[in-house]
Amino acid sequence: MDIQELSRYLDGLLDIHSIRDYPKALNGLQVENRGGVRKVGLAVDACLATIKMAKDAGCQMLFVHHGLFWGGLQAVRGPQYAKLSALIGGDIALYSAHLPLDLHPLLGNNRALADKIGMEKVEAFAECEGHLIGLKGRIRRQSVRELGKKLEMQLNGPVNVIGRGDVETVGVVSGGAADMFQQAVDAGLDCYITGEAPHHMYHEAEEAGVALLLAGHYATETGGVKAVGRHLTEQFGLETVFLDYPTGM
Repeated sequence: MDIQELSRYLDGLLDIHSIRDYPKALNGLQVENRGGVRKVGLAVDACLATIKMAKDAGCQMLFVHHGLFWGGLQAVRGPQYAKLSALIGGDIALYSAHLPLDLHPLLGNNRALADKIGMEKVEAFAECEGHLIGLKGRIRRQSVRELGKKLEMQLNGPVNVIGRGDVETVGVVSGGAADMFQQAVDAGLDCYITGEAPHHMYHEAEEAGVALLLAGHYATETGGVKAVGRHLTEQFGLETVFLDYPTGM
């Protein structure tokens, strides 16, 4: 498949040009290749490790949630040079989707999280850059500890549980979205799930009486790229592979 054709398709699928992201985020095709794509690697981060994994797997394109360019002029030297050199030398295109992948109603990171916990009556939630990027809804009433254990099994990693008692109404925002916790409080939710949070959030959650589950920045953002991979295989018959390089954060 031609890289430009695939890039245009992804732009439309993820509404790249309409969704406002953080001022420094560059979404879309960041690095071209010579033109053809037969196999796509999917990863959370465009780091040297995943680029090398993509090359070893025979990929002609790497699709990521966190790309290489975050606005402004950047010198191409050191680690940035190494990554670009590996991409260009390996003839691997790089496509990045940040907030557009978080909020996609079917393929997004937050859709994946909501599905993993059995969320029903799902609604958009949590404003960021003019968009509602998270989801809120109801789950089977259960203890917050039970919910944490379920997430650990689903994400194959540790979940830090802050709070006690039973929960039924839950909001999810993947990645580093502790700054949206107050929106969960204002929405009257029992529980808020995100990837990571600063130290002071322990006390904020305890004093607000809203459970806080921290499931890992990396772990909460694997679902979207995996979903895009499945979609590309179903839509175009492209071979895809998830390149797992967990950070533990």
